[in-house]
Amino acid sequence: MIPHSTYTEPLAATVSGIQLDADWEIPIERRPIYQKRKKYYNQPHLGVSLLAMDMGLATTGSQFGMAVSVGGVRSFSENFGVRWRLAHGISYLSEKYDVQKDPINYAIGSNFNYLLVLTGEFRFKFSNYLGINGGLNLTHCSNGNYKKPNVGLNVVNGSLGISYFPHSNRSEGKRLYRLKHKYFAYPYALGVKLAIREHSIEFPQPTAVWIFDFNYRIQKNSKGYWDYGIELFSDPNYYWDQYGNLYGVKAKDTREVALKVGKVFLFGRLGLRFDLGYYALKPVHSDKPVFYNGLGCDYRLSQNWILRNRIKAHLNKADFMEWGLSYIW
Repeated sequence: MIPHSTYTEPLAATVSGIQLDADWEIPIERRPIYQKRKKYYNQPHLGVSLLAMDMGLATTGSQFGMAVSVGGVRSFSENFGVRWRLAHGISYLSEKYDVQKDPINYAIGSNFNYLLVLTGEFRFKFSNYLGINGGLNLTHCSNGNYKKPNVGLNVVNGSLGISYFPHSNRSEGKRLYRLKHKYFAYPYALGVKLAIREHSIEFPQPTAVWIFDFNYRIQKNSKGYWDYGIELFSDPNYYWDQYGNLYGVKAKDTREVALKVGKVFLFGRLGLRFDLGYYALKPVHSDKPVFYNGLGCDYRLSQNWILRNRIKAHLNKADFMEWGLSYIW
């Protein structure tokens, strides 16, 4: 466990565990597989992950997680490639902060949390069905301020494992990837999201933050797109200081208006989103930086509706977790 704050330094320990991944290739073009393997290529994936980790100390206990992922393999030969994955999900921590029972564990105040796993590793196939893989994992766990405290836990670990390819030889040279086609993009999107967070550890008042946004997207193919827009945040946390004392501000002083640019990488219906925003207007008593960043997933439910999830942060400090819908036309 790698401490990134003085609050988590007492929690540094050796972590061990096991992770199970399942990946499915995303078809990219109409060409037999054996022809593609004659040159370098990138093969995108969608997947799911399950993990169990001993956090190394009795005060931090164990972590159990599950996540969905996007990723891919950069192949350099028929048998060797470099694999990457970015997984989002939830995890359960057996131990959490308790002011009386466990005051040392100041990292997280909830059992259920957001999980992020970033993986980079090599993969070598020594048969049609089996291979070995090894590399590095970065695992992050926090709750997006749903429950205070929320310093978070970060784990960096090396990994070594075995891969099984159940269909590797079943249709070699016969299975065709889908034909590339012109992708029609709807340029406008109007959305609403909701976040629930606690105000502070001294004043654990849960509040609902509403986010409204309007975006214009620029898309030239089915691999991804850029979108630009404006976001409006309605945040009741600006009514109180950290101890619960009212500032005496009006409703307009709880609003934030931001300009945003985002990049979405598409994996079929699923999109991996990276956002960067700038507060054009925020309350005068706000101590937030002028920029924020976001990381999340978009899932296209239908022709016009997108389900969205994003964690909004200021560098490595989470603000809140958002869930919502967008309508595109």
